[in-house]
Amino acid sequence: MTIGKTKEFETFYKKFTTRNYKKGEILIRADDDPQGIFCLTKGYVRQYSISPTGFELTLHILKPISYFPMVWAINGTPNVYYFEALTPVEVGRAPRDEVVDFIKDKPTIIFILMSELLEDYAETLTRVEHLVFSDAYRRVISILLYIAKHFGEKSDNSVIVHHRFTKRDIATLVGVARETAGNEMVKLQKKGLVNYVDHSMFFKDIKKLQLELSSTHTENTI
Repeated sequence: MTIGKTKEFETFYKKFTTRNYKKGEILIRADDDPQGIFCLTKGYVRQYSISPTGFELTLHILKPISYFPMVWAINGTPNVYYFEALTPVEVGRAPRDEVVDFIKDKPTIIFILMSELLEDYAETLTRVEHLVFSDAYRRVISILLYIAKHFGEKSDNSVIVHHRFTKRDIATLVGVARETAGNEMVKLQKKGLVNYVDHSMFFKDIKKLQLELSSTHTENTI
Protein backbone atom coordinates (compact mmCIF):
# COMPACT_ATOMS: atom_id res chain seq x y z
CA MET A 1 0.00 0.00 0.00
CA THR A 2 1.67 3.20 -1.19
CA ILE A 3 0.49 6.47 0.30
CA GLY A 4 2.09 9.18 -1.76
CA LYS A 5 -0.29 12.06 -0.97
CA THR A 6 0.38 12.53 2.75
CA LYS A 7 3.46 12.85 4.95
CA GLU A 8 1.56 12.22 8.17
CA PHE A 9 2.26 8.50 8.21
CA GLU A 10 5.95 9.03 7.49
CA THR A 11 6.22 11.47 10.39
CA PHE A 12 4.39 9.03 12.65
CA TYR A 13 6.84 6.24 11.80
CA LYS A 14 9.93 8.32 12.60
CA LYS A 15 9.49 7.58 16.31
CA PHE A 16 10.01 3.85 15.69
CA THR A 17 13.29 2.00 15.16
CA THR A 18 14.47 1.60 11.57
CA ARG A 19 15.16 -1.99 10.51
CA ASN A 20 17.22 -3.28 7.59
CA TYR A 21 16.79 -6.54 5.70
CA LYS A 22 19.07 -8.16 3.15
CA LYS A 23 17.86 -9.31 -0.26
CA GLY A 24 15.96 -12.58 0.16
CA GLU A 25 15.17 -12.13 3.86
CA ILE A 26 11.58 -12.68 5.00
CA LEU A 27 9.88 -9.78 6.77
CA ILE A 28 6.58 -11.55 7.42
CA ARG A 29 5.79 -15.26 7.11
CA ALA A 30 2.39 -16.59 6.11
CA ASP A 31 2.23 -18.86 9.14
CA ASP A 32 3.06 -16.15 11.71
CA ASP A 33 1.12 -13.19 13.05
CA PRO A 34 2.80 -9.99 11.84
CA GLN A 35 4.78 -8.22 14.56
CA GLY A 36 3.37 -4.88 13.47
CA ILE A 37 2.72 -2.66 10.47
CA PHE A 38 5.74 -1.97 8.28
CA CYS A 39 6.62 1.29 6.55
CA LEU A 40 8.88 0.59 3.57
CA THR A 41 11.27 3.50 3.05
CA LYS A 42 13.95 1.95 0.79
CA GLY A 43 14.01 -0.98 -1.62
CA TYR A 44 11.36 -3.37 -2.96
CA VAL A 45 9.37 -6.03 -1.12
CA ARG A 46 7.44 -8.78 -2.84
CA GLN A 47 4.21 -10.22 -1.45
CA TYR A 48 3.66 -13.82 -2.49
CA SER A 49 1.89 -17.08 -1.74
CA ILE A 50 3.08 -20.68 -2.01
CA SER A 51 0.89 -23.47 -3.37
CA PRO A 52 0.69 -26.89 -1.64
CA THR A 53 3.10 -28.17 -4.31
CA GLY A 54 5.62 -25.43 -3.55
CA PHE A 55 4.87 -23.14 -6.51
CA GLU A 56 5.39 -19.43 -5.75
CA LEU A 57 3.09 -16.74 -7.10
CA THR A 58 4.05 -13.10 -6.60
CA LEU A 59 0.91 -11.09 -5.96
CA HIS A 60 2.32 -7.62 -5.51
CA ILE A 61 5.61 -5.73 -5.37
CA LEU A 62 5.79 -2.88 -2.89
CA LYS A 63 7.97 0.18 -3.29
CA PRO A 64 8.61 3.22 -1.07
CA ILE A 65 6.62 4.62 0.59
CA SER A 66 4.43 1.57 1.33
CA TYR A 67 2.64 0.26 4.42
CA PHE A 68 1.84 -3.41 4.98
CA PRO A 69 -0.07 -5.55 5.76
CA MET A 70 -2.88 -2.97 5.94
CA VAL A 71 -5.81 -5.37 5.49
CA TRP A 72 -4.67 -7.28 8.58
CA ALA A 73 -4.22 -3.99 10.43
CA ILE A 74 -7.64 -2.57 9.67
CA ASN A 75 -10.01 -5.52 9.86
CA GLY A 76 -7.96 -8.27 11.49
CA THR A 77 -8.05 -10.63 8.50
CA PRO A 78 -5.38 -13.29 9.12
CA ASN A 79 -2.28 -12.74 7.00
CA VAL A 80 -1.71 -15.67 4.62
CA TYR A 81 1.11 -14.15 2.57
CA TYR A 82 4.87 -13.97 2.68
CA PHE A 83 6.67 -10.63 2.43
CA GLU A 84 10.26 -10.94 1.20
CA ALA A 85 12.97 -8.36 0.51
CA LEU A 86 13.40 -8.32 -3.27
CA THR A 87 16.34 -5.94 -2.76
CA PRO A 88 18.06 -4.67 0.38
CA VAL A 89 15.30 -2.80 2.22
CA GLU A 90 14.81 -0.35 5.03
CA VAL A 91 11.60 -0.30 7.04
CA GLY A 92 10.00 1.08 10.13
CA ARG A 93 7.67 -1.13 12.17
CA ALA A 94 4.90 0.13 14.42
CA PRO A 95 2.50 -1.79 16.70
CA ARG A 96 -0.83 -2.46 15.04
CA ASP A 97 -2.88 -0.82 17.80
CA GLU A 98 -0.87 2.39 17.56
CA VAL A 99 -1.28 2.51 13.78
CA VAL A 100 -5.05 1.99 13.99
CA ASP A 101 -5.38 4.61 16.74
CA PHE A 102 -3.37 7.05 14.62
CA ILE A 103 -5.45 6.74 11.44
CA LYS A 104 -8.96 6.13 12.78
CA ASP A 105 -9.78 9.85 13.18
CA LYS A 106 -7.97 10.97 10.01
CA PRO A 107 -10.42 10.81 7.08
CA THR A 108 -7.79 11.94 4.55
CA ILE A 109 -5.54 8.97 5.28
CA ILE A 110 -8.51 6.58 5.37
CA PHE A 111 -9.70 7.87 1.99
CA ILE A 112 -6.23 7.40 0.48
CA LEU A 113 -6.06 3.87 1.92
CA MET A 114 -9.43 3.02 0.39
CA SER A 115 -8.51 4.56 -2.97
CA GLU A 116 -5.29 2.61 -3.24
CA LEU A 117 -6.87 -0.62 -2.06
CA LEU A 118 -9.44 -0.24 -4.84
CA GLU A 119 -6.69 0.52 -7.37
CA ASP A 120 -4.79 -2.60 -6.29
CA TYR A 121 -8.02 -4.59 -6.51
CA ALA A 122 -8.67 -3.39 -10.08
CA GLU A 123 -5.13 -4.30 -11.14
CA THR A 124 -5.47 -7.70 -9.50
CA LEU A 125 -8.63 -8.37 -11.53
CA THR A 126 -6.75 -7.51 -14.73
CA ARG A 127 -3.90 -9.83 -13.77
CA VAL A 128 -6.36 -12.65 -13.02
CA GLU A 129 -7.94 -12.18 -16.44
CA HIS A 130 -4.57 -12.57 -18.13
CA LEU A 131 -3.64 -15.55 -15.97
CA VAL A 132 -6.84 -17.33 -16.97
CA PHE A 133 -7.45 -16.23 -20.56
CA SER A 134 -4.08 -15.25 -22.04
CA ASP A 135 -1.18 -17.30 -23.33
CA ALA A 136 2.25 -17.06 -21.68
CA TYR A 137 3.43 -14.42 -24.15
CA ARG A 138 0.67 -11.94 -23.32
CA ARG A 139 0.90 -12.75 -19.62
CA VAL A 140 4.57 -11.74 -19.68
CA ILE A 141 3.71 -8.54 -21.57
CA SER A 142 1.02 -7.63 -19.05
CA ILE A 143 3.50 -8.01 -16.19
CA LEU A 144 6.14 -5.96 -18.00
CA LEU A 145 3.57 -3.17 -18.42
CA TYR A 146 2.80 -3.46 -14.69
CA ILE A 147 6.52 -3.17 -13.89
CA ALA A 148 6.97 -0.22 -16.25
CA LYS A 149 3.98 1.60 -14.76
CA HIS A 150 4.90 1.15 -11.11
CA PHE A 151 8.69 1.18 -11.14
CA GLY A 152 9.70 2.99 -14.32
CA GLU A 153 10.86 6.49 -15.13
CA LYS A 154 9.20 7.79 -18.29
CA SER A 155 10.92 9.93 -20.91
CA ASP A 156 8.73 10.70 -23.91
CA ASN A 157 7.53 7.23 -24.95
CA SER A 158 10.36 5.23 -23.41
CA VAL A 159 10.57 3.88 -19.87
CA ILE A 160 13.57 2.79 -17.80
CA VAL A 161 13.27 0.65 -14.67
CA HIS A 162 16.29 0.89 -12.39
CA HIS A 163 16.02 -2.67 -11.19
CA ARG A 164 16.75 -5.81 -13.16
CA PHE A 165 13.70 -8.02 -12.66
CA THR A 166 15.04 -11.53 -13.30
CA LYS A 167 13.42 -14.39 -15.21
CA ARG A 168 12.50 -15.87 -11.84
CA ASP A 169 10.86 -12.59 -10.77
CA ILE A 170 8.87 -12.46 -14.01
CA ALA A 171 7.92 -16.15 -13.73
CA THR A 172 6.53 -15.80 -10.20
CA LEU A 173 4.55 -12.72 -11.23
CA VAL A 174 3.12 -14.43 -14.31
CA GLY A 175 2.57 -17.88 -12.83
CA VAL A 176 4.70 -19.86 -15.29
CA ALA A 177 7.96 -21.82 -15.16
CA ARG A 178 11.17 -19.78 -15.25
CA GLU A 179 12.13 -21.33 -18.59
CA THR A 180 8.80 -20.29 -20.10
CA ALA A 181 9.18 -16.73 -18.87
CA GLY A 182 12.72 -16.67 -20.27
CA ASN A 183 11.56 -17.87 -23.70
CA GLU A 184 8.87 -15.19 -23.90
CA MET A 185 11.33 -12.51 -22.78
CA VAL A 186 13.70 -13.54 -25.59
CA LYS A 187 10.89 -13.02 -28.12
CA LEU A 188 10.22 -9.55 -26.77
CA GLN A 189 13.91 -8.67 -26.76
CA LYS A 190 14.25 -9.76 -30.40
CA LYS A 191 11.36 -7.46 -31.27
CA GLY A 192 13.09 -4.59 -29.46
CA LEU A 193 10.22 -4.20 -26.99
CA VAL A 194 12.38 -4.68 -23.87
CA ASN A 195 16.11 -4.70 -23.24
CA TYR A 196 18.41 -5.10 -20.28
CA VAL A 197 20.98 -2.33 -19.84
CA ASP A 198 23.42 -3.09 -17.02
CA HIS A 199 21.14 -3.55 -13.98
CA SER A 200 18.14 -1.82 -15.54
CA MET A 201 15.26 -2.69 -17.86
CA PHE A 202 14.63 -0.42 -20.85
CA PHE A 203 11.39 -0.11 -22.80
CA LYS A 204 12.17 1.90 -25.94
CA ASP A 205 8.52 2.34 -26.98
CA ILE A 206 5.96 1.52 -24.30
CA LYS A 207 3.06 2.13 -26.71
CA LYS A 208 4.33 -0.63 -28.99
CA LEU A 209 4.40 -2.99 -26.01
CA GLN A 210 0.80 -2.02 -25.21
CA LEU A 211 -0.20 -2.67 -28.83
CA GLU A 212 1.53 -6.06 -28.70
CA LEU A 213 -0.64 -7.01 -25.74
CA SER A 214 -3.85 -6.12 -27.59
CA SER A 215 -2.77 -7.68 -30.87
CA THR A 216 -5.06 -10.45 -32.15
CA HIS A 217 -2.10 -12.36 -33.56
CA THR A 218 0.95 -13.58 -31.68
CA GLU A 219 3.98 -15.07 -33.33
CA ASN A 220 4.82 -18.33 -31.64
CA THR A 221 8.23 -18.47 -33.19
CA ILE A 222 10.68 -15.79 -34.12
